[in-house]
Amino acid sequence: MAKILVVEDDDFFREAICDYLTNKKFDVTPALNALVARKILGAQDFDVVITDIQMPGLTGIELLEWSKTNKPVPFIVMTGFSMLLETQSAFEMGAKEFLNKPFKNTELIAAIDRTLNVHKTFDVIVPTNEYCKVSIEEFVAKPKTDFDIFIKLSDTKYIKLANQGEEISQERVNHFKSKGVKHLYILKDDFTKLVKFNLKISELMKSSQNISNEKKMNFLKYTGEVILEKAFVKGIDQESFIDAQSFLNTTMEVIADSDEHFDLLNMLNTHSDLIYAHSLGVAMFSIMIAKQMGFASSSTYSKLSMAGMFHDIGKKEIDSTILEKPRHLLSFEERKIVESHVNRSKEILLGIRTVPEDIIQIISEHHEEIGGQGYPAHKSKKDFHPLSQILQCANLFTGQVLTSKNHVGLSGPDAIKYISRMYADKIDTVFLVALKKLFSGSVGN
Repeated sequence: MAKILVVEDDDFFREAICDYLTNKKFDVTPALNALVARKILGAQDFDVVITDIQMPGLTGIELLEWSKTNKPVPFIVMTGFSMLLETQSAFEMGAKEFLNKPFKNTELIAAIDRTLNVHKTFDVIVPTNEYCKVSIEEFVAKPKTDFDIFIKLSDTKYIKLANQGEEISQERVNHFKSKGVKHLYILKDDFTKLVKFNLKISELMKSSQNISNEKKMNFLKYTGEVILEKAFVKGIDQESFIDAQSFLNTTMEVIADSDEHFDLLNMLNTHSDLIYAHSLGVAMFSIMIAKQMGFASSSTYSKLSMAGMFHDIGKKEIDSTILEKPRHLLSFEERKIVESHVNRSKEILLGIRTVPEDIIQIISEHHEEIGGQGYPAHKSKKDFHPLSQILQCANLFTGQVLTSKNHVGLSGPDAIKYISRMYADKIDTVFLVALKKLFSGSVGN
């Protein structure tokens, strides 16, 4: 019979836990706060301590710290979203398990069993690759969370901090931000709901037979290497770049679970290293420009990520020798062939049921111009999707900073100056201003 010390200053909650565990044949001792628990621990031996974090006089973290030095015993910590930083501290001090309040009886027993090295059939651990990183900005203006929220404690351990529907204090979120907390985690299936994509990832994964996880992981690793090697531009704001890279990686992990999307990405890469690097760069800089302009929604970032990755998918059918030619050396017919990639991209993506229509619209407008002289539809500014000019600006910029066979990549500041000079009447300057801010340390006014 395992001996358990339950430390909780809320009388009702403490008694409920003790009664339940007693009925489950555990030897249970209650402690109404951490000061009392410290005295009890000094006089008795226990197999497990279950403690709340926030208590008057002595916190659960301080009790854990005392126990580690004076009376080592496994701790299960009861926590919640408001205790995010304290939970991280408890983990670093060696706490074995965490329970997010309110928790189910089965979760309590599972935590005790794991602590005692007893494995039960109902103890289901979510694989670490099923979590997606989400900016803490997502939770600033939301009174309630739409999904379970987790914190990453190590490469192999995530714990739930908040249940779906739980109230989240904006003051607490701002406190976490001030302490440098930038990301939380949700489940991959919930990520697709958060960004409002009807990708139906779970169903696609279950039916996927053609692409191995190893192949996907290798591809994603390669993608990360291309981002660092090709898309990083000297002088770029480091924090903006890292945040964009993190979000793009998350989006790539999710969309690569669909065989259809993975095949498209792989085709881009196999057709031309330059096109793939360019697509990654456009996705990255679209996210960074959007963030500079005040967009803070994961839905917006994901739309721009997908639009950036797939905006040139129509080029996969164009001879690479034509694509690699400088534009001024193209014949009239060759120029028409290159320009056809926009409509072909639209046709390909319309054939994939899981790509949202507004992403297809953004892609179809990335060569349109505010004066109506662009292609393929000669649209005027009033008809543009609100995000299409962000993609256009990122596309122009990436085209100038990437080095190719016939083009030596410009520095970030020089690329911005070139675009400002050559495209002043073709793109709204508000997007260039946002791009310029990403190089505020190296671009003159």
